Amino acid sequence: MHILVADYVPLANKGEEAIVRGIEDMLSAGRPLSLGLFDDVPQVTRRDTITVFPRQWLFRFEGNSALSGRSRILMQARIALQLRLGLRGLLKNLTPAGPEQCRPLQDFFQRAEYVLVGHDGVFCVESCGIIHLAKKHGKRTGILGASAGISGGRRYKAWLYRRAMEESDFCIFRERHSCESMKQVCRDPAKLRVGPDPAFAMQPAPREAAREVLERHGLYRQARSDNRPIVAVTALEKGRVYAGFRPDLQGRAKQEAHVEYWASILDRLIDKHRAFVLFLPHSVESDGSDLVAAKHVIQQMKAPPDHCAILEQDCGPRLLKAIIRECDFLVGERTHSLIGSVSVGTPFAALTNRRDTRTHGIIGDMCRCEDRIVDMDVLGEHEAALKIMELFERRDAIRESLGQIREGLAKQIEETVRTIKGSRGSAS
Repeated sequence: MHILVADYVPLANKGEEAIVRGIEDMLSAGRPLSLGLFDDVPQVTRRDTITVFPRQWLFRFEGNSALSGRSRILMQARIALQLRLGLRGLLKNLTPAGPEQCRPLQDFFQRAEYVLVGHDGVFCVESCGIIHLAKKHGKRTGILGASAGISGGRRYKAWLYRRAMEESDFCIFRERHSCESMKQVCRDPAKLRVGPDPAFAMQPAPREAAREVLERHGLYRQARSDNRPIVAVTALEKGRVYAGFRPDLQGRAKQEAHVEYWASILDRLIDKHRAFVLFLPHSVESDGSDLVAAKHVIQQMKAPPDHCAILEQDCGPRLLKAIIRECDFLVGERTHSLIGSVSVGTPFAALTNRRDTRTHGIIGDMCRCEDRIVDMDVLGEHEAALKIMELFERRDAIRESLGQIREGLAKQIEETVRTIKGSRGSAS
């Protein structure tokens, strides 16, 4: 079975790959499966079950960055006009009308049973054109995991978005805010619904694989030997969570304030609870690596260096999820590390801000864990540390409560699978 995830998917961000692997686990049903997607690669690349096509073959921009900046908005408006006039632009590369160099993509599109758009919140005017084209070619197609609404660029997007939702076989959003926004332009609002981010469905690697990686680190082995609690951390310096932290600051001043905030929290966990802090590489993108962010935080911490470590190995998302399962607690800014924590039952505290509808929608609303979210634009570092201490001290009760949450999510994932497969699912 072939599934084309017709989005820009930067695989260096393990949250992005977690979504794709979740789709793989949701739809494979034990059958061999090939996934296609788009990333910044110079030529077609294969990674086990994933075929990666050059992003430039289909998209002019990288993800939702297309929605910011006057020049990019104008370009999106131009693309929208072309699509309304029936001009396919780069989308012709999916069909035999495209150039010979895109033949592998054309073959994959022809064989695809499903064409999905909207992963990790990404949804743009090109997504609308992809749905239209896929429908014309008899594919089962739709929106899965989007968290982009109709706010910016409504004048040029509304008609295309309306048509896309009419033509889609399913419209599943990963948080309520975006779903309600898209209902404003949908003729059949009941067709739109909220469902779990596909990363919830991704199975973790075996425990033995996670333990093998962790046991290579002498500091980790010593911490386990000393019966110290292991606290996983995902810290970042890029994206909406970081942008929402102290928006009054920029550049070096913002970075310094951010690491001071983190250092205050982690030093308190170490001092009061003898915690051992393990920084995870949830993204190793060249322009926003979590490894760099972790080093900045450690430099600011007062705790001795043997109280923390950075996992520098480039781990796949299944392995990272398994590693989170081995930890006693997680403090994270990365939404998909929090999704992983919920999925495997590891207690956590989420760091974000009030404007982050993604974390609040997925973790707060869908997972009913709003009390485990720390808005850094509301609480100072001292108040944040106190709240995280309180959550850490309740970790056994939180772990137990996550069991019921996971059961509810599993039922919602099953419903999502039935919706995506439609009659094909009942026939298989």
